[in-house]
Amino acid sequence: MNQKKHTVEFDGKTYKVKSNKVDIPNLTKMNRFDALQWLIKNTYATGRGTRTKHNPLAGLGGAIALKVK
Repeated sequence: MNQKKHTVEFDGKTYKVKSNKVDIPNLTKMNRFDALQWLIKNTYATGRGTRTKHNPLAGLGGAIALKVK
């Protein structure tokens, strides 16, 4: 059976929990340092704000040629 993984939002970023067996604490009531340690140990980052922006010119290197005089 394929279950969706739980997501956690903290400080404007979304994270997916690595295992559905993990109990998710209330991160807003935790010390910031402890909450970040929990996130590093039990989640991986996803969604907006965690990845670099897509380069619209990626893959066009073979189509563009520059000549130097």
